[in-house]
Amino acid sequence: MILQLRSFQAVTQEGSLHRAAKRLNVSQSALSRQMQALEHEVGGKLLERTSTGVRLTNGGHTLAAEAGAFLASYDAGMRAVRRVVRGESKQLRIGYVGSLAHDYLHPALAVLRRTHASTKLRLLDISPGEQITALRRGEIDVALTDQAGDLFSLDFFTRRLATVPSVVILSADHSLASRKQVRLADLKDETFVNGHESEMPGYNRRVSQLCRKFGKFRAKFVGQPHSLAEALELVVNDHAVWLMPDFMRRRAKQGVSMVRVADPKATWDLFVVWQRGKTAEPLRTLLKALPVPP
Repeated sequence: MILQLRSFQAVTQEGSLHRAAKRLNVSQSALSRQMQALEHEVGGKLLERTSTGVRLTNGGHTLAAEAGAFLASYDAGMRAVRRVVRGESKQLRIGYVGSLAHDYLHPALAVLRRTHASTKLRLLDISPGEQITALRRGEIDVALTDQAGDLFSLDFFTRRLATVPSVVILSADHSLASRKQVRLADLKDETFVNGHESEMPGYNRRVSQLCRKFGKFRAKFVGQPHSLAEALELVVNDHAVWLMPDFMRRRAKQGVSMVRVADPKATWDLFVVWQRGKTAEPLRTLLKALPVPP
């Protein structure tokens, strides 16, 4: 279709199939077949032959007016795609979990801004599930995320950033809230906040693994929270407990307590996930500036 539109544009500019064919370096019969295929696509005549060449029908005039803008947009889009494929993009779109920003993203961004001051940054504080969707749609280039990143290593490049301990988030009046630390076995009679799969892929599976391995019990879940606020409401109002990676301490809120989990191997992995293909220089700089676990 693109080739046919370019040929049609040449015919309208030359006013003749013969001259257009010569300009395009194709035979006149091949150009005629292209125009017939285009007319078949739109469902009607676009050109009428005259003794001196061709003239546009009403539909032809409409297509001629639209084709120029369409081809210009297509060409601009292809130029942008080629820059990305060659690793020459001047924009970096970063999805991240807000709690990771202070310890991981901000220091790396400081390095990036010093070395690539002209690179435009787009920063999106979105959930792990939203990050994966945005990566699949090509809406972001890289994501800083939790355990979910490991689930998509076949689709994207992934690298572990860190391994962090667990904390449990409790209502302030919970019987365990005043402790400095708890063991997972202490939570065997509690009900855990349910992680919505679209927002926190793999979360419930990880909590179940930790409770089974270190607490020797099967975790029970409640609710379907779609946001941090809704999850905290379950903690405060329904006295559910929320098992999370330690970086969530930066999202502490009034009315809840965060208590460290004592089991040393009850940990979570954090990941950086990025698109496959040639890596642009600004993204390479960001990746190098992010921490590498020992």
